[in-house]
Amino acid sequence: MQCEICGMDIKGTPTRVTVEGTVLDVCGKCARYGKPTDKWTPVSRKMMPTERVVVTHKPRRDAFDKIGDEIVADYARIIRKARESQGLTIEERASKMMEKSTLLRKIEREELLPEDTVRKKLETELNIKLTEKLTSQDQRGGGFIRGTTLGDVAIIKKKAK
Repeated sequence: MQCEICGMDIKGTPTRVTVEGTVLDVCGKCARYGKPTDKWTPVSRKMMPTERVVVTHKPRRDAFDKIGDEIVADYARIIRKARESQGLTIEERASKMMEKSTLLRKIEREELLPEDTVRKKLETELNIKLTEKLTSQDQRGGGFIRGTTLGDVAIIKKKAK
């Protein structure tokens, strides 16, 4: 066996030292360059059998499948009419719903569509219905509608060979 520092043949057993974090087998002369390490014992790495996890993938759902209802077009008028019929101001209604009055004000001015949580609160507090079911005619297809192209209009002459 050769010394890993100087390259000379090692007579007898090599000395195991650590030099700058690396464990080397060296001769007796080069052993002074490192710190002696403990006796080397091979570490058995027993691999524990692991259970294989079978991953089943659920088919992805289209985001538009979840959308079954659509907010009615005149939602602001319905909300304002229901609130006024109860004789409440925007601030009073907002405090009862635990929402900000500016949010309700923007919803009534149609500057903002109500999120689902706010919409549900409005429907329960005011006893109104702000959504309607989409019919198959109302749903837009996800397909691409191609417009007229130059190829549809132009007459293309083919080259004669």
